[in-house]
Amino acid sequence: MTSTFMQRQKGLSLVELLIAMTLSLLLMAGVLQTFLASKQTYSANTALSRVQESGRFAMEFLTNDIRNAGYKGECMTALNNLLNESSASYSTDLFDLSQAVSGRTNASPSWVANRTAGDVIHIKHAANSAGVTASGNTPANANTINLTAASGVAQGTVIIVSDPLGCDMFQNRSTASAQTLSRGSTGTPGNKNPGSNNFSHAYDASMEILKLQSVSYYIGNGANNLPSLRRISFTTGTAVDEELVEGIQDMQILYGIAGSNRQVGSYVSAASVTNWDNVVSVRVYLLLVSVDTNVVPENQIIDFNGTAVTIQNRRLAQVFSTTIGIRNRLP
Repeated sequence: MTSTFMQRQKGLSLVELLIAMTLSLLLMAGVLQTFLASKQTYSANTALSRVQESGRFAMEFLTNDIRNAGYKGECMTALNNLLNESSASYSTDLFDLSQAVSGRTNASPSWVANRTAGDVIHIKHAANSAGVTASGNTPANANTINLTAASGVAQGTVIIVSDPLGCDMFQNRSTASAQTLSRGSTGTPGNKNPGSNNFSHAYDASMEILKLQSVSYYIGNGANNLPSLRRISFTTGTAVDEELVEGIQDMQILYGIAGSNRQVGSYVSAASVTNWDNVVSVRVYLLLVSVDTNVVPENQIIDFNGTAVTIQNRRLAQVFSTTIGIRNRLP
């Protein structure tokens, strides 16, 4: 009778160890490749979502102001400007609502100092309600408009009062806690026509009380030193410069010029506009880039308004465009 003994395995041979290590490395390489591919896809999708969100926000800001350019309430006559236009703070360029929209082609007006690229557009309107209601009638020679409650309107805010008979613009001198809006008295320096600065007519309690919106949009560096859409506003006569949307590298704007039938015949740059009163629509092009780098496999080349633009640092880029009609000038 033959006895059989089971041999116990006491270790791995060198060949077996090498095979096991090779298989492990192949498996790890597969896992790593899958992880990197997933991470790249996630980064690209996240960057695309943020770029699209930024594009929508930027277009919303621009569309709202451009669409309302020139609005001054129910007023059907010329605006009676009671500001002091001899002061640089109240220049015609910034506060004359008859020139509701204007711009610069790859250049800056005097009040925009931080532009890094693209065009500048300036818009003026009074579509924003002051949120207050007049109490009783206001004579043409009055310096104060009585209200039904405290105004909440900051001192220095430029106000437009309007009804179908006319409209007037002045700077509020009352505090936000006052139950009035007030302007400079006759003969007081700081008014456009000292000695003859009455309202255009008497108002009743149904008057519209609006805030002036005088703003320039441009491209400049933001808090992260990246190009952003910025806005400089003059609601109080003092410039307030703020970053709106980051990641906007360039902005190009064309203006729709209307003929005698008020139909757009052509779109031209600001440099080619000879009469801003003939502008009835605005076409905006924005070039957006992701904040994160190394998002795409290689640098993109984007066609932006007829020009090939190379996007550096493998950032993801997308072009947004829209055409906006100016409501007060459409046929």
